[in-house]
Amino acid sequence: MTSMLSTHCQAFLVSISSRSLKATLPPALLAASVIALACSWFSLSGAVEELILAFVVLVIFRQGFFAPKQSKKDNDASLNPKSKGERTKERFLASGAPEQEAEATGLAGKVIAASKSGDMATAVALMESLLEGNQEPTVGCYGALISACAREGDLKGAERWVEDLLARPNVGKPNVACFNMTISACAKAGNVAKAESWLARMQAMSVEPDAMTFNSMIAASARAGDIQSAEHWFKQLCDADMEPTLVSHSSMLHACAKAGDMGKAEEWLKRTQDTGIEPNAICYNAVIHACTQSGNGERAMFWLDEMAARGVKPTVRSYGTIMDLLVKGDDVKVAERWLARMIEMGIEADAVSYNMLLGAYCKSGDVQSAQALYEKMRSRSVTPSAMFFNMLMNLHATSGDLQGTAYWLREMRGCGVEADKVSLNTAVKSLRQSSDSAGVGTLFRELEEAGLSLGNDVYKAVITTCVQAGDLAKAEAWLQDMFTKGRADSASCCALIVALGGAGDVGRAEQWLVRMEQAGLRVTTGAYNSLAHAVAKSGDSSSVERIMARMEVAKLEITGVTYNAIISACSKQGDASRAEHWLKQSIEAGKADVASYSAVIHACAKASKLQEAEAWLEQMQESGVEANVVTFNSVINACARCGEATRAEGWFKQMKKQGIAPVLSTFNSLINACAKAGDVTRAGQWLNVMADHGVPPDGVSYGTAIHACTVQQDPALAEKFLEQMRAGGAGIAACKEQPNAFCYNSVVEAWARAGDATAAGRWLTEMLKIGVEAYPASFNSLIGACTKQGRVDLAEAWKRRMAEKGFAGQSNSRPAARQNESTPRTSAQKGLRQGRLPSR
Repeated sequence: MTSMLSTHCQAFLVSISSRSLKATLPPALLAASVIALACSWFSLSGAVEELILAFVVLVIFRQGFFAPKQSKKDNDASLNPKSKGERTKERFLASGAPEQEAEATGLAGKVIAASKSGDMATAVALMESLLEGNQEPTVGCYGALISACAREGDLKGAERWVEDLLARPNVGKPNVACFNMTISACAKAGNVAKAESWLARMQAMSVEPDAMTFNSMIAASARAGDIQSAEHWFKQLCDADMEPTLVSHSSMLHACAKAGDMGKAEEWLKRTQDTGIEPNAICYNAVIHACTQSGNGERAMFWLDEMAARGVKPTVRSYGTIMDLLVKGDDVKVAERWLARMIEMGIEADAVSYNMLLGAYCKSGDVQSAQALYEKMRSRSVTPSAMFFNMLMNLHATSGDLQGTAYWLREMRGCGVEADKVSLNTAVKSLRQSSDSAGVGTLFRELEEAGLSLGNDVYKAVITTCVQAGDLAKAEAWLQDMFTKGRADSASCCALIVALGGAGDVGRAEQWLVRMEQAGLRVTTGAYNSLAHAVAKSGDSSSVERIMARMEVAKLEITGVTYNAIISACSKQGDASRAEHWLKQSIEAGKADVASYSAVIHACAKASKLQEAEAWLEQMQESGVEANVVTFNSVINACARCGEATRAEGWFKQMKKQGIAPVLSTFNSLINACAKAGDVTRAGQWLNVMADHGVPPDGVSYGTAIHACTVQQDPALAEKFLEQMRAGGAGIAACKEQPNAFCYNSVVEAWARAGDATAAGRWLTEMLKIGVEAYPASFNSLIGACTKQGRVDLAEAWKRRMAEKGFAGQSNSRPAARQNESTPRTSAQKGLRQGRLPSR
């Protein structure tokens, strides 16, 4: 019997781990004594002895004489910050806090309760009331607040309450749990320096760190991705004769993952296994993450297979990490297969997994695949997040697809997902990108149905869409709606005024301007300037002056843009004197710029006021305003209008001296200046000079030279220029434009005026053959030449050809609008472009 008892005791003791032997030895000896007495008093069978022993052991376990070994599930739960709050009382009791601290009543108890429930606003308010009142707070109150702050990652809050406790020595000093929670808050913030500082203060107060302290230090280093620091604290844990747990090892793996060090992660996983701790899904996920951070997808896939082979079920995060790497590498098709594999393995993909794929579809603009993914989610009863819907909306918003954006807003509402600020901003983006005035109403109604607060920025975007579509009537209707609802604002009104001004509808723009003023809305300088600019295009200087008067009444600054608008209007009107007046006003106001001077010089050029144009250019340069190519072109054009070829060439040299590169219009003005001066040879030379400057002559360049030859009765040179044009890209002064009707008719007239009916007839025949329009003047000139040469039959033949073309009875006269037009950048050059022959 005694031998059997001894055997039972040995088995009992062996079943207990060495760690808990100290705690379990007294109850084990007590059990052995009871069984020995029972055996000596009663004759018991072996079966009864076994039953008694089992009963006693069960009682010992149930009474908590020793704790069972922590399970893998417990280890996983310990990684969840939410589960820690449930064991707050045990920590405080274990760390030396009296039980009444955890069981506090009254205001202190309410502080603890509010902290545990996560209602920090209430907890803080109660604690402040407690501190202001007569009741004394307890260490438990502070501990609960610190713990709550740590759970929420509120490092400042945790530090505040620890410091407050330290400032109240009568309450008691912080225990190990208080410091641990503060260090844990540092860990969540990834602030290793702060964590180390609190550990130092803890030790300075003779509060011994425990395993949780060191695990928190490792976690802080892990969040910062500092492997070296994490390894240092892991070693400190071991040196303190504390056994590392699964939490310790998983934190080390997290550090490796954060740093993207695949080699270290794999090394620590093996080390974890070598210590007899079986890694869980969190550990494997960390290794997989480290592999993907290193860009090694194959190794990540290996570890996913490995964890499954070792009986650890992969999680959504396991697959999601690999999918994220694939998506970022634009390997979307493989990512799709991994999603399918995850679902096949019985792991339901979450919204984050779907978001990854959707992000890839949005990046490539794949609307069809995005739609299919959404339908797949719905078929698997996965509710998309607001982010998912916002990405779908943005996919359509980028291209200004209002109908598509509205569709996803409607689907979002149908799924019970609340639209947010991002949804609203995406809709506004869609409006700004769109010119679909028909879809505006649909999207606006969906925004209203979503219950979003629609500010004036939405209305302005709506009006912008209508403006971009050219549907100004609808834009006005939306603005009228704003006025009706009392929501009209300056920005929306000004946007419409600018649009109407740009469209040249000055009357309606002014009507809205007046309405704004009547409504007390501030009209911006930009709106006034936009309207002034629109009016200036028509050359209505009086209207521009009226707008300027409105600006002065509104006490708005007359800007350089405004002055330039009025100067430009005067210039278009041909009123050089008025343009000069406003330039002087602009100079006095300190607003004159290169555009102001150039506009006035251009006005002087149009009025053939060469001396004034040159004087303004000189004054401009003396004022420190640098002339540009437009300025010099205007002066050269003024010289051309006056036939001052030499002065034009002088300004050309000045232009080059200042480092301003001449352009096509510069050379055309120089050719025209020579043509006006009757120097056709000089005009031809400029055709070659153009090529030297890398500026190929165009139809206007050759047309001006050919017409000059006609005026100077040099048909041979006119024909030469025409042949050069017909040669296309050949020659020094290559022209890529084929000669137009103006050039051909000019050559016909040149030969006819020279009395060479044969040459004139040859070119007119060529024109009719290739389908170039022949002018009545060309027929009449040729008929006149034939008549002078006594070639009556030939003259009659051309008369018949002329009648066939419908020109019978038409004279050489030209419309009044084309009389005396022979200067560049005027009606004459427009005629060159259109193929009309200017009058002589």
